[in-house]
Order: sequence, then C-alpha cells, then structure tokens
Amino acid sequence: MSPLTKASTTAANAAINQAASDPLNVQVVKKGPGKAEFSPFASVQFSIFLMALMAITVLLGAWCPQEPAVGQEKVFEAFNRPLAEFLVRTGVSDIFHSPWFLFLIAMLTLNMIVVSFQRVFPKAKLINNKLPYLAPAAIARLPHQYDVPVASSSEKTAILAKLAAGLTKMGYQVDLDGERLRAEYGKYGRLAATVTHIGLLSLMAGLTITSWTGFNGFEPVLLDRNLTFDGAKRAKLWVGHIPTWHVRVDATRRENYPTGQAKQWFSTLSVISADGKELAKKEISVNEPLTYENVDVYQSSWGLDKLEISFNDHKLTMPLRAMGERYAAFMPLNKETILILSLGSEGNKLRVFAKTPEQQAPKLISEIPAGNSVDLGGVKMTFNRVIPVTGLQYKCDPGLPLTYIAFGIIMLGVSLAAIPHRYVWAAFDKTSESENECSGESLLFGGTSKKAKVGFEKSMKKLSENLAKTGSVT
Repeated sequence: MSPLTKASTTAANAAINQAASDPLNVQVVKKGPGKAEFSPFASVQFSIFLMALMAITVLLGAWCPQEPAVGQEKVFEAFNRPLAEFLVRTGVSDIFHSPWFLFLIAMLTLNMIVVSFQRVFPKAKLINNKLPYLAPAAIARLPHQYDVPVASSSEKTAILAKLAAGLTKMGYQVDLDGERLRAEYGKYGRLAATVTHIGLLSLMAGLTITSWTGFNGFEPVLLDRNLTFDGAKRAKLWVGHIPTWHVRVDATRRENYPTGQAKQWFSTLSVISADGKELAKKEISVNEPLTYENVDVYQSSWGLDKLEISFNDHKLTMPLRAMGERYAAFMPLNKETILILSLGSEGNKLRVFAKTPEQQAPKLISEIPAGNSVDLGGVKMTFNRVIPVTGLQYKCDPGLPLTYIAFGIIMLGVSLAAIPHRYVWAAFDKTSESENECSGESLLFGGTSKKAKVGFEKSMKKLSENLAKTGSVT
C-alpha cells in the first residue's frame, strides 16, 4: 500500500471513529501545535463534583423540614432544641434560599454553558457533513462487513442498485458515486446531546429566575384574618418584589370519612387589594390552589385553634390542643378540680368533663351544641363558637413556565438519543479464488452502529443473504 493510500485510509478510519463515537465525547479546542486544551469549567470531573454537592444539598433539604413549607415550629418538633437552633442559624432549615444554594446553581449554570458551547454545540455544525466514500481496505476493517461475489462486470450496476434499494427500504439515506455507495441512518439522532443541553440550559435558567425573584412561605391563618407575604422566605440575594395585595380567609371547613378521619380540607379565600377591593375569590382544597398574579396559595393543613365560651355572659377565649381526632381545652377550677372542654373536628358540639382526684377518669357532665347554653351549678355556660385555623402554603415561581419547556426539550433530546446512528459503505474489490485462476470482483460492504448493535448485525446479515440470491433485494 502506497503512503498516500495508507494516509487516506487512516484519515477515513478516524472519520469512521468520530461518526460512531458517543456525541458527548470531548471535543477539544486546539491551542497551538501539539497542544489540546479546554476550559476547566468544561471538565467532567468538575461537573460530577458540582452535581454531588447539589445532591447532598437537596438531601439535606429533604431531611430537615423547610420553614417556607411547614413553618419553623416543625423544625423544633422534629429535632431537639440545640440541634434545631443550629439548623435554623446555619440556614439548613431554609437551604433552598441560602447563598450556598445560589452559588451552586450559578456554578452549575456556568459549567453547563461552557460544556455546551465548547464540547457539544460545535458538533451540531457537523450534522450536514458527509463522511468520505471508503476504499475496500477501509471497509474491511469495519465492525460488520460482508463480501458478495459478482459473477460478471455486467452485474455490478445491478447488485449495487439492489443494495441501495435495500438500504433505502430500511430507512437509510443513500448516496451513490459511480461504483461506490455511502448510506446513513438516524442522522438527527446525532443532535441528541445538543438538544438535551439546550434543555438543561433552559432548566438552569428557570431555576435561576426562581431563585433570584421567587419566594414562598407557610402561615397558619385564623378565620376572617389575612394572609400577607411580609414573612415570605426568599434568597438572601434577592431582586424580586412582594405583592401589595393580601388574602382573606372567609370560610374554612373539614370533610371527614365515616370513621371520623380527615378526608379533605377546604378554605374560601378572597384576594383583597391594598385599597380594600376584592380582586378574586375561590374555594381551595389540597392540590387545588388559588392562583393570582403568579402566586399560588395552597391548602396545607387545618385545625381548630380557639374556643369561645361565656360564663354568665362574660366571654372567654381558650386555646385548643389537638388530641388525636379531637381538640381539648383545660380550665382549672381550683387546685383539685379541672374542667375539660372537648370538641370533635366538626366543632358543632362541646362536651364538658370534670376531673377530680377521687375520679379515675374525667366525668361527662354536659354536652352543649354550638350557640346554646347550659346551667352548671348556678353558672350559665354558653358555647359561642369555635375558631378554626387553616394552614396556607404559598409560592411564587416565575421560572416555572421555562422549567416546563426545559423538561419538554430534555425529553425530546432523550428520545433522539434512542435513535441508533448507523453508517454503511460499499465498494467493489478485486478477488482471486486461487493463484492459477483469473481474478474476479466482489461487492464489499460494511457498516458501524454505536447503538442496537445486535439489530444492526442482523439487518446487515439479512441484506447480504438477499444480495447473494437471484432476484431483487427484499
């Protein structure tokens, strides 16, 4: 083999390897003769390191109750006081608004941009580049190659046409150049990495917008009281704005199963402007929020908070404690006697118990429907009403639409990645059955496929068998 032929074959083999390689392989930037360098921000190790830090941060956020979602009280309920104070002080209880989380997002975004523009996007420009036709010697080195004898020179055109027809039927884009053939399948599958990276960049942009301009929080709100956003949790470095309107709780209720367990919570909310005008109204429930000006208000929890009673028309408001499926208030009458006031979650009947040292269990002395009174030893006791509290969780996520678009783009990229990218080449080669016999020719064809190699090998073998038969290619 001449040096020129050898050099061309080497170049062709390099082109084959590039075409068959993983689209995510590094495309280095040449910098001077003999040097190959790329930005450290495009390093795979750096990407893995950042993703590991992000995963640890997210796991910390999942392990520790987050104040914007459940309130700071839940943090102290979940851990002992010294640990809870440490988590609040260090920002772990609100880790997704911390400067650390913003720094990670910024670094991941920078890493993604550099990787995309330095390694991935340049390869998209090569999608319309055609690989060269290969010589028989190069085809013989392909992972899958077949040799079909040609009886006479008159059959060369026919058998090449049969091969082209067979490949076209299988979905290949076929090019012919005299007695040479080149075919490609799954061309646009090569765009998988590019499309996926566009989706990832869009996702990072959505997260960045939300991190810098969004806010969220949780607040328990009593009936007829207002939810404002003054206590919203947001990033330390924040450039958004808090709404001037507020949300009023007009009504709230709980729907139970026949067993008495909670089935659903409902709250009727009104959006009130700064000058007192009603802007919107909706009854919300779990997974059915109120949405106004890109702020979502969710039903997060529900309970009975206070009990209003009267003794001889003197009103008294008492806090209620959750006791399983019931709520209770305790009123010491003297050092030995305690009055226990018990309510179900419906809050429509007040049960009055008395507990003295002589009694092993509290004794029921009366049941009072809401709005009614009862005489307790010359004292008129009236059950005025019970005041419920609804837990409202709210969030403003300006980057959410872009995030949804990003997921769609990523799914498209993943779908493109499933398309196998395949090349097939063919050329005629001179053969000799023995040293004393005259030489003949054969059609040498072969190809490469990075994915679905078993299916590719079967299709190539079937194509070879069909070419060896008389008749058309099927």
